[in-house]
Amino acid sequence: MLKKSLESIVTDDIEDLIARIIERDEDAFNDLYEATFSKVYSLALKITKDPSTAEEVVEDTYYQIWQEIYRYDFNKCPLYNWMLIICRSRAIDAVRKQNAIPEMVVNYDWVIESTELSADDRLQSKQNSIAVIKALSEIKPLQRQLLHHVFYYGLTHQEISVIMNMPLGSVKSTINRAQKLLREKLKGEQF
Repeated sequence: MLKKSLESIVTDDIEDLIARIIERDEDAFNDLYEATFSKVYSLALKITKDPSTAEEVVEDTYYQIWQEIYRYDFNKCPLYNWMLIICRSRAIDAVRKQNAIPEMVVNYDWVIESTELSADDRLQSKQNSIAVIKALSEIKPLQRQLLHHVFYYGLTHQEISVIMNMPLGSVKSTINRAQKLLREKLKGEQF
């Protein structure tokens, strides 16, 4: 089924594909992804007008599809339309979020001060901690949660995939995107 467009897949194949995805068959999900990615991304880009935001929208779209494929009703609309409805909704949410005044709540209480450091080093350490906390507060909650699993609990991507009930590829791409965003936000900081 690789490299086929969704339109070229016959109805029986689509029903089989959906059944396999409901059973958590990652190969079936990858087939769906490959058959639909370009159109889903095109819609996300058209609405958000920003490639980075469109990538996040696409990631959110496929995550939602993976989580909610069991809700899809073949009799209501074609699978492709259902996917584009999800994408459109995610893209509109992303645009609204960008246009909203961000509400940032940061808890600095957990910042640990070492008494073994000089005053200058403690100040630098506190400033670094604040910069990291601020950067973490500016990324998506899912990204923050996955980074927490990796760096606080020391979980592997595979373990996170199982715990979060996410495809392994989505876990990896979400973590990579989160790390990239943090690097961008912390550019210029001296650690």
